[in-house]
Amino acid sequence: MDGGSWEHALDQDALGRVVNEMMRPGDRLFLGGGIYSDAALVISKSGSPRLPKTIVGVDRGEGLAVFSGRWSVQPPTQGATALRIESGVSHVIIEGLRIKGYVTGVQAAAVIGGTPRSHLVFSDADIEQMRHGFYLADCDDLQLKDCDLKRYSKYAFRFDQGCDRVTIQKCAADCAEGDAGWEKKTELFPFGFLINDGGAPNTAFLFEDCLSRNNLMPLQTTSYKNGDGFVVKENASDMAFVRCRALRNQDGGFDLKVRDVHLTGCGAIGNSMGYRVWNTGTLANCFAGWGETGLWSNGGPITANRSTFHAQKDAAVLTDDGATLPVTLNACLISDTAQLHRQTARGGVMANATAFSGHEQPDIDPAYLHPDPAWDGLGDAMDSGAYPDKGFHSDLRNKTR
Repeated sequence: MDGGSWEHALDQDALGRVVNEMMRPGDRLFLGGGIYSDAALVISKSGSPRLPKTIVGVDRGEGLAVFSGRWSVQPPTQGATALRIESGVSHVIIEGLRIKGYVTGVQAAAVIGGTPRSHLVFSDADIEQMRHGFYLADCDDLQLKDCDLKRYSKYAFRFDQGCDRVTIQKCAADCAEGDAGWEKKTELFPFGFLINDGGAPNTAFLFEDCLSRNNLMPLQTTSYKNGDGFVVKENASDMAFVRCRALRNQDGGFDLKVRDVHLTGCGAIGNSMGYRVWNTGTLANCFAGWGETGLWSNGGPITANRSTFHAQKDAAVLTDDGATLPVTLNACLISDTAQLHRQTARGGVMANATAFSGHEQPDIDPAYLHPDPAWDGLGDAMDSGAYPDKGFHSDLRNKTR
């Protein structure tokens, strides 16, 4: 039983020893499918730049490897951590892993007086039934790809501090999967993706084709109920979202306090507020629909180019609180919305080549292909046949890189 073949596979209890003592840079460890009960792996040894260590799950007829813990949403703060990565670890790839029933799925704690981690890759690492999915700090040149997280009580992806040059592609966070019972068990302020301000700033994040949905907690007793899809705190910098979607979140689809944020080809559907931009930013070919407010500004200036705001109960744009600089709408399309702009602060709105179809102009029909409040933000359902040169169009979204 030396691990040289499936017939001589090592036991689960050897995991830590294999990863940290037996494996050398360039080695690959294959995890056979099945349940790894109460598995807990601490990674303390690195690969090298051209020879990463790789841990990969293999489906041998029983599905991929599942680290299975005993966490329960009641109480949510108690339980084990499935995978812990120590400071200084670099050039490690994790792929094809399933984690279920842990208070934290993957943890990389803040580094105090040590070396940050670097060049970690998580691919197809799915987590469910947890308080936190990925809880990461001080991870540079980090990649997360095709990681689907669901049924969490607090946060799916949390980047606490000091993470630089991070790419997140085709990752999904679904807090409740539309289960009203689970929504009542979540904690205050559930978030799908959180770029936090715990210490050293997080910088240079690229989100591509990510989804965050069903972050709700209807039993909140505070006057302002929160629960957001994507959250970025103010000390972060260099943040970009490409073709990301926020669906059915308690408050903001995108709640972005960072300066100079860029959103391209994004969709916000069924949130209270589609895009909450607290400072400066740009939206290009974005969509907000079936909410209270499409774009909320607390600072400015903000520019929205060729974006659509549809079926907003309050306004397409709200300049609120500390908004002193304008929101500019260029070639945008506003439809079935109470008003183009509501203002509780000095910031105004400048609309250039923008079409407005509201209560005062009900006869303007954008001729959307298949308007539906249950739309998931994919495809051409909300392309306007009447305004090919204004608002969101899926053909432009699909060309975005």
